Amino acid sequence: MKVLLIAPTALDNKGNPITQGRLYLPGLTLPMLAAVTPSYVKLKLVYETVDKIPFNESWDLVGLTGMGSGIYRAWQIGDIFRSKGVKVVLGGIGASLLGQEECLKHCDSIVLGEAEDIWPHVINDARQGQLKQFYSSPFPPDINNLPVPRLDLLEKNKLGLWRPVQVARGCPHSCNFCSVSTYYNRSYRKQPIENVIRDVRAAKKTGSKFIAFIDDNIGVDFNYSKKLWEALISEKIIWISQCSLHITERPDMLKLAYESGCRLLSFGIETTSETSLSNIGKTFNNPERYSESIALIKSHGIDVSTEMMIGLDGDDSSVYQKTFDFIMNNHISTPRIHIFTPIPGTPVYQELENEKRIVHKNFNLYSGGNVVFKPKKLSIADLQLNYWKLYKELFKLKSIWRRIKKNEASLGPIMRGFVIGVNFHYRNHIKKGICPGIV
Repeated sequence: MKVLLIAPTALDNKGNPITQGRLYLPGLTLPMLAAVTPSYVKLKLVYETVDKIPFNESWDLVGLTGMGSGIYRAWQIGDIFRSKGVKVVLGGIGASLLGQEECLKHCDSIVLGEAEDIWPHVINDARQGQLKQFYSSPFPPDINNLPVPRLDLLEKNKLGLWRPVQVARGCPHSCNFCSVSTYYNRSYRKQPIENVIRDVRAAKKTGSKFIAFIDDNIGVDFNYSKKLWEALISEKIIWISQCSLHITERPDMLKLAYESGCRLLSFGIETTSETSLSNIGKTFNNPERYSESIALIKSHGIDVSTEMMIGLDGDDSSVYQKTFDFIMNNHISTPRIHIFTPIPGTPVYQELENEKRIVHKNFNLYSGGNVVFKPKKLSIADLQLNYWKLYKELFKLKSIWRRIKKNEASLGPIMRGFVIGVNFHYRNHIKKGICPGIV
């Protein structure tokens, strides 16, 4: 039985698939599914960002995953394979949160929720010619018994610096815009520390000591994180991840994170407006302490990346300059900004739908770089225009230099080179109208 697993890329503003020479941060979905695929299956993994999809080869089953605007490209790929008579299964966050009726136009079967326990049954049913329309499990997979991701199946010559490892799934917070929180039913499940170390060692065997923990909030459980970071010290890795600003309540944890190899953390700052933070259910962020917190993190040697949104209900025309000033004054080396995008399935999407403020349901536009709803205090045209003007200003050469030349973090030459490389990668995408970080 021949099975093809595909991680679709996103589309540019002309509708063309975005491709590049290296896969800078592979997702874990395909390697995790590969780990639970029966041994009788001849399996191929394709990351469309760097691989050509073998449309003309013979396949018994095609599996597609999709998140955000990537679901739209997954639909396109599904249509092509189905026109050739190939059965197509669609899963991932996008398929689970979007309307099932729309997804079923482009596939034969949908996997809802986490797939590790479900995928072997899908394979067996497809083999027997009895593929069901929907698959789901009443319980998520046991976090204590997840398999080792099959990173060994990825083509090393197409990989960049980082190897993905997951510590935990979900987040204990319930921000109303967050698709991850919705997908994991607002739960937070941590792998046993010995399994994380196992996965780190497996990742290192693929030729890199640079690990990206693809968690949404790695440091939120101080007791667990302390034990994990102590265990990581002997692994001699360099690692990056996402975190909340709660970590600044414990300078001792920042010190330990650095000792364990942490060199960059990305924080969901979201906005400098307390009103907007309240509107999105993220009141635990305190804008008055942002600068102090960022300085504290950097003083412990760890660089700071930020995620911010504009177009929130508390935003008026001053948001562009305020956001620019915040990023520049705090020397944020790798800033990412998104137009506020209500993801289907999240509480905020339903709220805006009830208010009749959703103006686009073309999910290819849900990339974070397009206005898909009616803002309260800004016009759609103003927000769309000034978003890209803001990004271009932030990534002018003089702005890049100003942000990174005073980088207080203790980064070695490889990490400093990485930060510079990311800035020029983002700058190139901005010139093309591609939202940075989308691939």
